[in-house]
Amino acid sequence: MALNAYARAATDRVLSPVGRAMARMGLTANAMTVAGVVLTVAGVAVVLAGYPRGGAWVLAFATATDAFDGIVARERGTAGPFGAFLDSLADRVGEALIFGTVAWLVRGDPVLFGLAVFVLGGAQVTSYIRAKAESLGWNATVGVLEHAERVIIIIVAIHFALLPLALWVLAVGVAVTIVQRLRVVVRQARQEA
Repeated sequence: MALNAYARAATDRVLSPVGRAMARMGLTANAMTVAGVVLTVAGVAVVLAGYPRGGAWVLAFATATDAFDGIVARERGTAGPFGAFLDSLADRVGEALIFGTVAWLVRGDPVLFGLAVFVLGGAQVTSYIRAKAESLGWNATVGVLEHAERVIIIIVAIHFALLPLALWVLAVGVAVTIVQRLRVVVRQARQEA
C-alpha cells in the first residue's frame, strides 16, 4: 500500500504495541480477519438502514481490525500463505461490499452510479494486477491509490456526505494506479525478455 510504503515506520510504532497486546490476549490473525469482514457487513447494513454516520464508524472499526491481523500473526509466529490469502480475500470482499453500497446510495444519479461501478471494478483490477504480477515473479506495488487509501477516502465520504467528490477523486486515482502498475509490469516483462 502507498500508506505502508511511506508511513510504515510511523504506523508500526503506533499499531505494534496494540497488536502485541491482542496477541497476548489470545486473538488469532485469521479470527481478526474474519471479524473485520463481519464488521464490514454490519457497517454496510447500518449505512443502508439510513444511518450513514453510524455505519461509517462501524466501517472504520472494521478497517482498524484489519490493520492488526498481520501484526498479530507475526507476534504469534503464525504468519503464512493461508493467512495472507485470507487477508487479501477479505480486502476484496470488504471493498466490494462498501463500493456496492456506495453504488446503491448514488443509484439515482447516472454519472455517480457509473463512477461507483468504475471505482469498484478498478479496485478489483488494481489488486488483480498486483497479485498476478507477484505470481509471475514481478513486483507491482506502485500506485497513488491502493486499498487502504480507497477505503479511508470512502468511509470519510460516507460519514461527511461527500460521496460525489470522493467518487471523482477515487475514479481518477484508480485509473492512474492501474496505468502505473501496468507500466511497471510491462517494464519488468521487457527486461525479462
